[in-house]
Amino acid sequence: MQILNELETEPIPIEEEEKRHSRRLLVGLLCALLLTGAVLGGYIYLRKRHERQVAATVEADNKKKAPKVEVFVDDATVNGKTTLLGGTIHNISSESLHNLGVELQLRRRVGSGVETRAVTPDKTDLPPDGRSHYSLELPAQDYISVTFLRVIAGDNRAAVAFKALPGTPRPPLDPPASKTVVVGRPAPKGEEFINTPNNPGRVP
Repeated sequence: MQILNELETEPIPIEEEEKRHSRRLLVGLLCALLLTGAVLGGYIYLRKRHERQVAATVEADNKKKAPKVEVFVDDATVNGKTTLLGGTIHNISSESLHNLGVELQLRRRVGSGVETRAVTPDKTDLPPDGRSHYSLELPAQDYISVTFLRVIAGDNRAAVAFKALPGTPRPPLDPPASKTVVVGRPAPKGEEFINTPNNPGRVP
């Protein structure tokens, strides 16, 4: 009781109170700085992780969209009543492609109907930098146009990203055979004059 009474009756010195107040301010400031640093550090970490995830997603999408195949589409050639279509497939990716095929979109002359025709190339399995040729013969009178549609591969025959390039051009047509035309001159009927006594000409 005597000690308690002494504490109640004896005031704390001002200098000691200021020191305690300064220490409390310093501790509070340090806590605020630590809390702010933790929040800022967590924000920066989460932001960088998000940026890495976005970059990885974009890179994966670009790889999916990047062409794996070059297709050189030759000009169509007509041989009598048959149209020959063809081209070359070039694997420009770093992976092997299996069960390759191409699809062409054909438009009919009658009715303008459209049909899709799958064509199997000479080689259906292509290693990196491998090439294969495809060809298709059609009756010339049945179809008016053809469009290269897509490249397919794999067991599920999924579409493969490709870019089409011009292939072998159509060979020039042979010039028509030259013909020599001989024009006969009429046989002479003797000497004729425009103005003779027997055939006088009228003078204006």
